[in-house]
Amino acid sequence: MHAGDTITSSLFHPQVPAIQSLPTPLVPIAIMRASGFSIVILSRLLLPVLSADVDAWKSRNIYFALTDRIARSSSDTGGDACGDLSNYCGGTFQGLESKLDYIAGMGFDAIWITPVVTNSDGGYHGYWAQDLYGINSNYGTADDLKSLVSAAHDKGIYIMVDVVANHMGFAAIADDAPAPMNQESSYHAACDIDYSNQTSIEYCRIAGLPDVNTESSDVQTLYQDWISYLVSEYSFDGVRIDTVKHVNKEFWPGFSSAAGVYTIGEVFDGDPNYVAGYADLMSGLLNYPIYYPMNAFYQQTGSSQAIVDMHDTVSSVFPDPSALGTFLDNHDNARWLNTKNDLSLLKNALAYVILSRGIPIVYYGTEQAYAGGADPANREDLWRSSFNTNAEIYEAIAKLSAARKSAGGLAADDQAHLYVADTAYAWSRAGGDLVVLTTNSGLGSSGDFCFNSQVPNGQWDDTFGSGSYTADASGNVCVTVTNGEPVVLVAA
Repeated sequence: MHAGDTITSSLFHPQVPAIQSLPTPLVPIAIMRASGFSIVILSRLLLPVLSADVDAWKSRNIYFALTDRIARSSSDTGGDACGDLSNYCGGTFQGLESKLDYIAGMGFDAIWITPVVTNSDGGYHGYWAQDLYGINSNYGTADDLKSLVSAAHDKGIYIMVDVVANHMGFAAIADDAPAPMNQESSYHAACDIDYSNQTSIEYCRIAGLPDVNTESSDVQTLYQDWISYLVSEYSFDGVRIDTVKHVNKEFWPGFSSAAGVYTIGEVFDGDPNYVAGYADLMSGLLNYPIYYPMNAFYQQTGSSQAIVDMHDTVSSVFPDPSALGTFLDNHDNARWLNTKNDLSLLKNALAYVILSRGIPIVYYGTEQAYAGGADPANREDLWRSSFNTNAEIYEAIAKLSAARKSAGGLAADDQAHLYVADTAYAWSRAGGDLVVLTTNSGLGSSGDFCFNSQVPNGQWDDTFGSGSYTADASGNVCVTVTNGEPVVLVAA
């Protein structure tokens, strides 16, 4: 969502204020015929698959970047903080391209970027579209965007573009493009949202933004043609879809299909049954149902059992839980450290995001321990950090990502609950090749935790800390927590 959003609250979210890469495909590069049989010479190409479908994304590790806030030019090495986070701060496509190695250094092999289209005045975040076929000149040119995507592909990094179909920006409707988006008939009549009424959620305006008449067949065709063009023209590998619950469900299957790549939607609600109602309409969804109990546990306000219960509920009501995106904060929610200022607890929460079931999504600036509050304070510029690759959380994320990669990418729906206690939660993935123990006691805490790994005589290295562990003949293992940090065991 975007600046100015009004968010409903419910019993599921009473506090809401507003990798590994897949093996590269085997591609035939030559066919030679000899003695009546064919010899196919195969080569592993370094480029991503041309059509990045849901399976291609499941082992990816996503860094979420607000283009306006990453870097100002290809030579940006840092500088003073942006003075007004509610307007453009100067980030560009060229700047982001220059930070691909910084991002890849944490183990990310996919980047979700905010919308790229021309926006109405003040739309630094990209969610106030004015011309769907234009590129936001504040970020650079169309060629700059193509260069960014090409450079990312050269490094084996996918690019996911954020898009909005629910609304346009604050420009006069007559100035919106393409036609018929410049006609009043392409929009619903103005009304304020009643969040207890789904029809109102779909028809009325978020923060006064013109609500698109997505029931219109002409509008549906326009958006399908546009998303197909956008993905093809700029070689995007995935599409993140904003404000999904604000659009009639019938709109989404055609739109998602036209994208031709993995699509992940934002249904901003903690009720798993409500969110699951959108699961068949696109490839995946942001996992808001797990977001609330996960953060409650690691911020010391909830139980590990609530995480387990929600995980199991998601298993039962979603057709493909591994296609969901797991995250701990974003541009719509206060930063994690703003709520709980404890780096050890943050590391445990990040261990869950990166090493539990689903596709990890980490919001830019987390690696620099940013702690901004509600929008726009949670949209700090990255250059104020001087892109410090020695930062404590930067290094922690790199270790967690490396464990994901070492365990084979963790694409499967294979999470096993091993240990559920008042202050701890442990799980395994990949048949026990990865075992993770997290706690919520925080900075300065320590202790030994014993549980059954389900791997008799298993042997692992602690890749987040140090040392190694061996299970007994029954699979029992005892691990040591130091300074409240997670224990991440990778099969030796």
